[in-house]
Amino acid sequence: MTGLPGIWPDEAIEAMHEAALALLTRAGVRVESEAARELLTAAGCTRLADDRLAIPRGVVDEALAACPREYVLAARDPERSLAMDPDPGVTYVHNMGGARDVVDPRSGAGRRATLRDQVLSARIMHNLVHQQQVTSLWQPEDVPDLLEPLYSYLILAYETDKAIGGPGISHPFQALYLQEMAAVVTGADGGDGTYPIDLAFSPVSPLILGGDVADALVEQVTRGGVAVEILPCPAAATTAPGALSAAIAQQHAEVLAGVVLTQATAPGTPVYYGPRLSAVDPRSGVVVSGTPETGVASAAAVLLARRCGLACDCYGPCSDSKVVDAQFGYERAVNALLGMAPKPRLLSGIGEAQAGVASCLEVLVIDDEVLNNVVYALTPRPWDIDALDVDAMVDGVVSGRGFLGTKHTRRYIRGEFVSPLLSYRGGLGDWLSSGRTGLIDLASDRAAELSGREPVGLPGDVLDELFALIDRCAAQLGLTAYPDPRLLLGL
Repeated sequence: MTGLPGIWPDEAIEAMHEAALALLTRAGVRVESEAARELLTAAGCTRLADDRLAIPRGVVDEALAACPREYVLAARDPERSLAMDPDPGVTYVHNMGGARDVVDPRSGAGRRATLRDQVLSARIMHNLVHQQQVTSLWQPEDVPDLLEPLYSYLILAYETDKAIGGPGISHPFQALYLQEMAAVVTGADGGDGTYPIDLAFSPVSPLILGGDVADALVEQVTRGGVAVEILPCPAAATTAPGALSAAIAQQHAEVLAGVVLTQATAPGTPVYYGPRLSAVDPRSGVVVSGTPETGVASAAAVLLARRCGLACDCYGPCSDSKVVDAQFGYERAVNALLGMAPKPRLLSGIGEAQAGVASCLEVLVIDDEVLNNVVYALTPRPWDIDALDVDAMVDGVVSGRGFLGTKHTRRYIRGEFVSPLLSYRGGLGDWLSSGRTGLIDLASDRAAELSGREPVGLPGDVLDELFALIDRCAAQLGLTAYPDPRLLLGL
């Protein structure tokens, strides 16, 4: 069984997969890169009108067969590396990336993010219990755009020894330098199935492989040593059909097109599935992400990825609320639960605010608590003969002493009850005397405590190599004014 009974049964998954294959055959994909067109044609794709290529079922099957089923995304600490495969199992959580603004969680008012914000958020995410991969939360404004991914990677490498997800890139040279930086930090090169970095490439919906994106993918995959995430971002009813199953099928076709191009370029390159389907508000046409369509679509994407032998990175906690309020809470909880239910390999969304355009430090620690509860809810509870010890149950009933002092209760109470990371569990009197006014106060206190901890740091020789790469990239671009990365890290 590959489906999720009650939401997406096996028959639905197969129907959406078949619809995606038919779409690739009949509508094809518009390919705006000549190099990509040549590679796809050589792989067996056929030309349609207006630079569109039909991708036959057999070509898709060959490409999927060429994808490694198992590989590893390296972390500086090998114990924190991420073992990737499509099977149900452990879910690694990471934050959303590329937010523009830092917002006030009470008012929703924002300002542009800076490199200092990136430092503080990375330090907090390193210390979150339920986050296993760290990516660039913001796009800081106080560094040249062309150098921003390198600075952001430097900050993450200095602040965490967890696995680092590749920052957003716009140009092939950024991917080259990031790969070199990641190899310096992790010591991995992909030669043994362990890859220093993963880079995301986004088709344009509906079914377009843009020129810059396709050229960057071809160049980076040809060079080798990276894992690739195909990350389409369609919106149902605007850049994808209004029927959710049809929108999911189109997204699936866009991922498969990216898989085919990757394998046509360099067979054996690891690829994973990055669905980012959104819905729209029918009254305004505005793209939304906090509605339950996000979680329902994420669950389907995980199952489609698994059907094709690919690991999946789907969305989890998210909200359209502009502040941290009740809407913020229930939207995040529902989507986190739906996203994690089919056990994807990666779950994104930590730190997302205002439909992905912003974040704040308080949201990071709130999401850690949301996931604390979701992980508990989806973890099977013991029901064996020891848990259902009838003798212990009878003794607790008839002895008159209750259950709190029994050996049976002492054995299970730690594992059977959630230990809150943030939520308040005390009495009303203690709460009133604390002077706090709500969850945001608790989150601000915890964020301040975590961001005040010492950074993990990096060895001096590694830092020197990273600084040299940034300087070399700046020189290549002809930039003479850019922040001193040594001062940024307080060195």
